[in-house]
Amino acid sequence: TDSHVVKCCEMFLLFREVLYNKLRMGFPATTFQDIQRGVTSAVNIMHSSLQQGKFDTKGIESTDEAKQSFLVTLNNVEMCSENLLTLKKTLESDCTKLFSQGLGAELAQAKIDSCLSDLAAVSNKFKDLLQEGLAELNTTAIKPQIKPWITGFLSISHNIEEEEFNDYEANDPWVQQFILNLEQLMTEFKVGLSQVIYDSLTSLMTSLIAIELEKVVLKSTFSRLGGLQFDKELRSLIAYLTSVITWTIRDKFARLSQMATILNLERVTEILDYWGQNSGPLTWRLTPAEVRQVLALRNDFRSEDIKRLRL
Repeated sequence: TDSHVVKCCEMFLLFREVLYNKLRMGFPATTFQDIQRGVTSAVNIMHSSLQQGKFDTKGIESTDEAKQSFLVTLNNVEMCSENLLTLKKTLESDCTKLFSQGLGAELAQAKIDSCLSDLAAVSNKFKDLLQEGLAELNTTAIKPQIKPWITGFLSISHNIEEEEFNDYEANDPWVQQFILNLEQLMTEFKVGLSQVIYDSLTSLMTSLIAIELEKVVLKSTFSRLGGLQFDKELRSLIAYLTSVITWTIRDKFARLSQMATILNLERVTEILDYWGQNSGPLTWRLTPAEVRQVLALRNDFRSEDIKRLRL
């Protein structure tokens, strides 16, 4: 009956409030400063334990427990949203069968429609809460880790000659360590989150990587071989992410891929072979001003030649 559906919605809303309060506690940060604080805390606990004659691990375990609690709560939020939609679809199907047999009046139909609408509305409230939780996870656990790793790109010269290029070939200076860091970071979340939430989190992560990597590239300078090195690094990163993510990511990295193409040109005017009527199936994501900006990153391209381009 409609009263049962109303009570069901009220119960789910109360449960949502419980989950909301859990998510408000946040996901414990794991930046370098927090690790330092954690070490200091652990040392203090050890001193205290030695004085008391017993070792108490409660203070050390609390951070891991809080992390696990946050991930479990996210899973519960997603499950509630999906279960409400499943309930709505089931009731909708059953009621349609009853009404088709002439077992329901028009007034009853209106009440049922209202109840079904309430179920969908409550499901959406859980979806909104899930997005808030994901944003918190991204801000607290993903961004503080990834941004410094990407900034490390700036410490590796891309203004290189053949000897350095060959050395990079033998001893990769950045991207392989970056990939290893990403793999370690995401393992914790892959184990602790449902596939749906994990996919959403990796979507936020790949967007962040693309945005931050573009920033550091625009702060760098490149030789011809440095442009080739960046192209190799970008291809390795995209290949890795493609292997661990269930959806295509090439669209997120389209701008960076086009920047790599520009940085690989042999001469300034070669860009015209890919621009305008010559672009073929390629849709340029960079504006003419941005193309000139990327060309200017090449230390062997003259600014006069770049300015003369008709884009």
